[in-house]
Amino acid sequence: MSNQIRGAGPGTGATVGADAGATLCKLVFPAPTGLHAVKFPSADLASVRACLGEWRPRRLVATGGGAARLARELQGLEVQTVPEFAAWARGAPLLAERVGLALPERYLVAVVGTGTSVLALDPSGAKRIGGSALGGGTLLGLGRLLLGVDSFDEICALAARGDRRRVDLLVSDIYPGGEIALPGELNAASFAKLDSREPEDLAHALIGMLGENIGLIAGNLARSFGAAAVLYCGSTLLHNAGLQEILRWVTAMHGATAHFPEHGAFCGALGAVAMVEANAPHPG
Repeated sequence: MSNQIRGAGPGTGATVGADAGATLCKLVFPAPTGLHAVKFPSADLASVRACLGEWRPRRLVATGGGAARLARELQGLEVQTVPEFAAWARGAPLLAERVGLALPERYLVAVVGTGTSVLALDPSGAKRIGGSALGGGTLLGLGRLLLGVDSFDEICALAARGDRRRVDLLVSDIYPGGEIALPGELNAASFAKLDSREPEDLAHALIGMLGENIGLIAGNLARSFGAAAVLYCGSTLLHNAGLQEILRWVTAMHGATAHFPEHGAFCGALGAVAMVEANAPHPG
């Protein structure tokens, strides 16, 4: 699995964050000059150990579904665990701050990982208000079934060359004369046309189905919560401009602005570090 950023590493004494999800394990060290950040398949503990051996941190702060497993198996290293939703809520504003993004008082964080969870944040705190079983795991699973492709990056590359209008049934296919007050290019039913079974077009339709449904969920939740913005994070958005574009316009349809912070895949890992360091005693 390719790295996001790979620098010299933090060196002895640093605190490294880990977000051990169902598909990927993301490691991050926040430095004043930027983020040292890498990702590996969650099952590849050997690579995680090798990276940590190179970085030589003093401790690891882990979150996500695999955090307890990391704590058991990374012997010889101090490992603390923190709750996943709390880590995302802490990491999101830090990511926004790093790129100079001013967040409104009320906003959502939609983490599009293997599945999708949506958090609502306001001055009173953060809470999970919804989500979906659709996510990167859906894309990988259907990519294997329909395309015979196991690589997430390859699915995204195929989609970039495809045209989902040959696969999805559009409003204009049902009302060619424009007899309904809906845009003709609007998707009426995913995979309901199937004029094409080319891998590129199928991949584009998969991205479209994923983005429209996640965007509808997040957009409706934003409207209900009175949120002016949705911060989309998670590894499914990496190298996936098509998905980002769909999420952007569907979110806008619901009156909110979509943001895609740099290094959004490492939101939870970054937040995990911040949660522990905020409570650490200061010398002097």
